[in-house]
Amino acid sequence: MDKIIEAVLKLLPFGAWLEQLGIGKELSAGLAVLITAVLLYYLSVKAVQLQAYLQNKKTAKDLSPYFDYRKVKQATELFIHTQGQNNPPTHEEEMALSSKFIVKKKLIPWFIRNAFNEKKESDKFYLILADSGMGKTTFLINLYIRYMSLWGKKHHIKLLPFGDDRIIKHLEELAKKQDEAKNTILLLDAFDEYKGLLPAETPDGLSDDERFRKRLDEIVELTRDFREVVITSRTQYFPGQEDKPYELKIPRFDDKGFHTLAKLYLSPFDNDEIRRYLNKKYGVLRFWNWRKKRIAESIVKASPKLMVRPMLLAYIDYLVESKRQFKTTYQIYETLIEKWIEREAKKRKHESTSREKFKRDLYAFSRKIALVVYDKHRQHSTLSVDKETARQLCEAENLDLRDYEITGQSLLTRDANHHWKFAHKSILEFFLAKEAVENPAFVAELWKSNFAGMDMAKTFCVEVGIPDLVYVKGGTFTMGCTPEQSGDCQGVEKPAHEVTLPDFYIGRTAVTVAQFAAFVEDSGYRTEAEQGDGSYILKSSEWAKTKGVNWRCDEKGKPRPKEGYGHPVIHVSWNDAVAYCEWLSSKKGGRFRLPTEGEWEYAARGGAQSKGYKYAGSNHLDEVAWFWENSGDKPLSGEWKTERLYKNNCRTHPVAQKKSNELGLFDMSGNVWEWCADWYSRDYYAECKKQGTVHNPVGPQKGSDRVLRGGSWGDDADGCRVSYRRSYRPGGRRVNIGFR
Repeated sequence: MDKIIEAVLKLLPFGAWLEQLGIGKELSAGLAVLITAVLLYYLSVKAVQLQAYLQNKKTAKDLSPYFDYRKVKQATELFIHTQGQNNPPTHEEEMALSSKFIVKKKLIPWFIRNAFNEKKESDKFYLILADSGMGKTTFLINLYIRYMSLWGKKHHIKLLPFGDDRIIKHLEELAKKQDEAKNTILLLDAFDEYKGLLPAETPDGLSDDERFRKRLDEIVELTRDFREVVITSRTQYFPGQEDKPYELKIPRFDDKGFHTLAKLYLSPFDNDEIRRYLNKKYGVLRFWNWRKKRIAESIVKASPKLMVRPMLLAYIDYLVESKRQFKTTYQIYETLIEKWIEREAKKRKHESTSREKFKRDLYAFSRKIALVVYDKHRQHSTLSVDKETARQLCEAENLDLRDYEITGQSLLTRDANHHWKFAHKSILEFFLAKEAVENPAFVAELWKSNFAGMDMAKTFCVEVGIPDLVYVKGGTFTMGCTPEQSGDCQGVEKPAHEVTLPDFYIGRTAVTVAQFAAFVEDSGYRTEAEQGDGSYILKSSEWAKTKGVNWRCDEKGKPRPKEGYGHPVIHVSWNDAVAYCEWLSSKKGGRFRLPTEGEWEYAARGGAQSKGYKYAGSNHLDEVAWFWENSGDKPLSGEWKTERLYKNNCRTHPVAQKKSNELGLFDMSGNVWEWCADWYSRDYYAECKKQGTVHNPVGPQKGSDRVLRGGSWGDDADGCRVSYRRSYRPGGRRVNIGFR
């Protein structure tokens, strides 16, 4: 042992120094080893940091002017390997559970070993889909860095964002150099920000899905000579793409037909990935961060459906400081923006009074600039404003802000052209939602433009109780059943007659459990809800406990509740629906009501864009509706029997999972019956027929029942036709009745 101690003291200079200070040999040797280990650890950490710094600087230089050093650094320093899956995460709110039983794979190694490996057969075009804040840009930056770090790589690689107006010109220049293009891997970020996807000022007659396919065809044609093409986009921007295969018009060089578009979906973080992220951020042994880490873990536990997004985890420090309970993404962004502005104020202003004024001015400026950016985006697809426009806005609003005070690392930044833009598109969308909450006129503008590609703004609006409405251009149509369209017509659907309607708005989906629960909890609404065993009073506390209940049936055919905020609300009477509309009118401005029967059928048929389908959006019911054959645990066919519905666990499904109709409306056939405003009469159609063309009919003046339309999860195909009618007493409630 003495020899070992002597050797340590000779090898490590710290030992001799410590011994000279009068410390014993054994202790000197131990301290020398400890000091040396700490020093080596420190140097290794610094070496890794230096390597990362140099790598990020080089990457930022390569990706200039589209990405700067700060963006690259953010994408790499806490990166958890992106995982992907072939099947989309479900529309259920609990995203963390959505891919629990789906096989996932790390995407970067998969692309390197398979997609980019010329020795393996693979697809040529890839579409990476994910929601906002799921790390699409982060994934592409890290994929770029990983490929660039390979020894003996045989191909060039380019990363370009669709959000930049110069991208098409850049692609055209690259495509002209065919020899170079065929040896280049192309990474294209944020296709949803491509201006070609926005509806034209002059209607082009294309649905969102048709416009997507046309624009994608154009991009694919432009990039057909490149070796591999990877495109990212928000999932919500591509209606119908989860169910429809997309065959490209680009022939393969072999005998296997045409290239297909390989779709992959970014997986939400699972519990293990969240844990690894928090360990990376706060450290395992950094005891000074233990308190923050515990609070962060408690936030994740309390908000599992929100904290599976990498972007929100990246800013969890601000949420930790807030000490709030978070139920919605809107609340999280509200807190983040408040903290970002507070941080900017502390950096810019020393005295508290001037800090408070600065915070108010910067918040007001951000809201105003969001409206300017939104307007420019609709007209020119840009997501930024020039310096002079921003300066004029400050002067017009009497805001005391200098150039250097406006931009920061998290809220507003400057792009390569020194224009101001939001650091993340979702921040812009939060401010649009904030404006919508306080300005009903702006809500109408958002509805009319279908949010102009700002799908996160739509999510925010829905979270705070603003319904997602679709603008319906009025017109004249044939109401009722015709043999040419529906075959056998029932007496209550005849005779068909002409109806003319003015313009109106209608909900894109049926009212959900979440929306109705917000009404109950805010207003304290009390309703008598009828179940199979009688009636009882449904209070706010009971509603919160059952989350509005989405009814399933057990093996004995008895109804039992299942949570499901994204499902259509059921067991609501006509009176309940009217009370909800009155509450919405008082809270959000404007006048909300149930649609008339004429408005409902016109919208279900597709309005002026109708293609004459038997059901709302298709002649094939399974494409557009949840009905008795497909709403259970396994498909059913044959004779319709009630007990089979119970045994097969038939039920409602989350809204907007099936294909929409021509107007972008979901579930107007199937899922739940929907209340209309009109009284019901078997003879009303005959009375309308006598009048010739009826203008904006509102139904009989009185009656005992109200109109129901659309069919439900428990009905056969006939009950889901757009012309089919039923009725029920206005105070009655059933497990298959909802409203929009």
